[in-house]
Amino acid sequence: MENDDPCTRPRDGNDPQIYSKTIGSPPFSLLIGSKYDDSCPPPTYLSIDYLNRERPTDKASQLTGYTILQEGGLQCVDEQILSKQSGVIMDVIAQVTACLMKGKGVVGLSLPIRLFEPRSTLERMLDRWSFMPVFMNQSFQMDHLNRFKRVILMAIAGLYVAPSQEKPFNPLLGETLQAHWPDGTKAYCEHTCHHPPITNFEIVNDDFIMRGHLELIGKFKKNSLIGGYKGKANVIYPDLQVITYTFPQFRAGGMIFGSRTVNWESEMIFEDVENNLKATIVFGPKKKGGWFKKTVGKRDDFAGQIVRNGNKICDIEGSWLEGLSFNGVREWDANVHRPVFHKFGINPLPSDWRYREDLVWLGKGNAEIAQRWKHRIENRQRDDRKLRGHKY
Repeated sequence: MENDDPCTRPRDGNDPQIYSKTIGSPPFSLLIGSKYDDSCPPPTYLSIDYLNRERPTDKASQLTGYTILQEGGLQCVDEQILSKQSGVIMDVIAQVTACLMKGKGVVGLSLPIRLFEPRSTLERMLDRWSFMPVFMNQSFQMDHLNRFKRVILMAIAGLYVAPSQEKPFNPLLGETLQAHWPDGTKAYCEHTCHHPPITNFEIVNDDFIMRGHLELIGKFKKNSLIGGYKGKANVIYPDLQVITYTFPQFRAGGMIFGSRTVNWESEMIFEDVENNLKATIVFGPKKKGGWFKKTVGKRDDFAGQIVRNGNKICDIEGSWLEGLSFNGVREWDANVHRPVFHKFGINPLPSDWRYREDLVWLGKGNAEIAQRWKHRIENRQRDDRKLRGHKY
């Protein structure tokens, strides 16, 4: 019914993709009250069936469009995506220079719609936690060390799920997301700051709550785009055990020349201060190559230790494309364990990501109208920022 799935049918007219041919915007629009523009009609919203369409969970499907390199990491071999992105990089570099001069960073870029996928960064962030139902359920019944291990498993396993070369939409200021997993776990996200781009989140499970805020960061370095999340996720149990962890950074190589590659690098740090537990997991080969030394391992490898009061109690090793072992025992296997993806409910807050016209039109397959709406929305954000007394 319309009341259950708002504005997914036309208000007037007979085009199922257009909400109205007389009103300028749907009811939850950032541009509500704007005049009707025939070249930029308001879309009907995405249906719950579209939003909750099934996603494959096998490893091969997660890595569609990629090949695993012999030296480790991924290479994009999707000719359609590579073709869409070609010719844009030099324009992006010019925008990067302008953004850096204004102190905005590369996350402030206005990019062409052909680089995007019809999802918000808020939604894509949830893919990182798609192994939460696999490893975290009933973890409250475990001891402190095994809970600590479960958080590590959940966080590492989620890294290979979302390596898409297409860019999600940067959230609007105040944009929200509400979602849930089949086990009843609920997710709430809100984009609370635009410069720098910061998202607050809370994940509610019967056994724990995970909350925090993350800043999306990115920079160009030579031939690569380096990015990731700055901040911590805090997993809080009812007995007040708190496990925090940080995220690694990704490197997308070949942005100007050469093959387009993707890999995780740097490190992840897990801590439980109250129980004196800490793990530092370093991504990349165990030894760097040199004049007389060969690199040991692959680029997608990682290794670390769990220590208590500075004393090692467990070794950690694996590959973010293959699996993770504690003391040589495989606990996560990418060929066995499968992610569990979130779903969306009906009637979320009017600020929900699914009501963005640029994203909606891209989801409907009309990139031309999506691009026009993107420009309109970005200009409205700039105007609103000026009204708040900030220079853009």
